[in-house]
Amino acid sequence: MLFENCHSTLKTYIMKTLKLLSLLALIFVLASCDAVRQATNTTGGAVFSLNGKWQLSSNNPENTLLNSIVTVSLFSSEGKLTYLGNNTQCYRENDIKWKNIKSDKAGGYVIDNLLSNCNSGALNYQPATIVVITNSEIKVNGKNAAGQNNTQTWTRIK
Repeated sequence: MLFENCHSTLKTYIMKTLKLLSLLALIFVLASCDAVRQATNTTGGAVFSLNGKWQLSSNNPENTLLNSIVTVSLFSSEGKLTYLGNNTQCYRENDIKWKNIKSDKAGGYVIDNLLSNCNSGALNYQPATIVVITNSEIKVNGKNAAGQNNTQTWTRIK
């Protein structure tokens, strides 16, 4: 009888310990994921998250990919092209347009941005920054495939 009571108490202790460790691991993963982390933007200290669907509303100077949609998913550090509009640069649906998304100290993000996919089989990623304008608008600043400065305006969609 005493052995059964000890066994039951030990089993309960182990189960509670495992639940606590699992919870701590989940909190650590969520806190360390830059795509999930909420950053304070430059528009008055509001809380911002990059997760969701973003539609390209302006692409200067080239006007390609207008109306395309990039989806940033919870638990990933990437934005996937889930709809293509005005695609003259050989992108494919499900290409990773933004990868290695990391929050920066200014309240925005740094990314590797996929450029034209027409050249060879290798994907061409170049560094870029995401500047938060409002909770529903961001600007991606980087270079285009021709090496020119490029500014894209993306609008959050539901």
